[in-house]
Amino acid sequence: MITVYLNGPDGKVMTAPAPRDALGPEAVWVDLFEPTPEEERTVEAAYGVDAPTPLERAALEESSRFYEERGALVLTATLLGRRTEGAFISGPVTFILAGKTLITVRAVNPRAFDIGRSRASARIEASMDGAAALTALLEGVVERVADLLQENSKHATELSARVFKPDAAPHLPVELRTIGRLGALSAMAHDSLASLQRLAAFASHVCGPYGVDPARMTALQRDVEQLERVCEAQQEQLTFLLDATLGLVGAAQNNSLRAISIATIVFAPPTLIASIFGMNFERLTWFQAPWGPNVAFGLMAGAAFGLLAIARWRRWF
Repeated sequence: MITVYLNGPDGKVMTAPAPRDALGPEAVWVDLFEPTPEEERTVEAAYGVDAPTPLERAALEESSRFYEERGALVLTATLLGRRTEGAFISGPVTFILAGKTLITVRAVNPRAFDIGRSRASARIEASMDGAAALTALLEGVVERVADLLQENSKHATELSARVFKPDAAPHLPVELRTIGRLGALSAMAHDSLASLQRLAAFASHVCGPYGVDPARMTALQRDVEQLERVCEAQQEQLTFLLDATLGLVGAAQNNSLRAISIATIVFAPPTLIASIFGMNFERLTWFQAPWGPNVAFGLMAGAAFGLLAIARWRRWF
């Protein structure tokens, strides 16, 4: 899908009603979301650029993600987005600065790209050219990652309080799934921040000829570095919570096994004695004597209490 943004009469960025007719140097931002090959070729022909293929966008080496070609600046970062059902995913997003126009190619839907529905949209709407739109989008992405990390940290603190409650054992399997979800989101955020840090470092050295504000790019780089440290600390916290939860699960299982062992100590010997007295031994006539059942009951009770006393003395429980 092609979406073209132009400067409206009031100077704010607005969506062009006919995207293909609006392709040209007057466009501020051309967004390609899950483009078809025909749509991609149309934009490439209009701006004389070569958009990276999905395989090239997924590459990790810097030479494939950050480069200058045909007078255009090409930058690719891994960003967080949501699926329709709401689950977080991540994927590469390519920013191509061709003249005064920004071209983005993506298959994920970061919230910062929603004009009019995020804090960063105010800066994007005020962008006069593609360089300003690029900076505004990157700043919006970083703000969104910061919000996610803050939300993740809040959930981790609440989770820690639940895990270490005295009666938390029955709910620990549920908490393990929550830790896994928070850990997966933190790992994706760390990957996104790492790619943004590399992007900002490259762009800060070559941004001058393309009209990108170097001061804002340097500030963006500092923000990303700080968020990376926050993300690493959060991952350590989640690792501690995971280890602690697994330890509590193991302790709860040990308590269950201890209860089963005590039950075995109490009931196994009396069961053996009852089985012996229940057999028909022709020559052991005292089993059939009137006082035989009393002897059996006494032996069963004595065996149970005796083994319990030994277990208590040995501190088995």
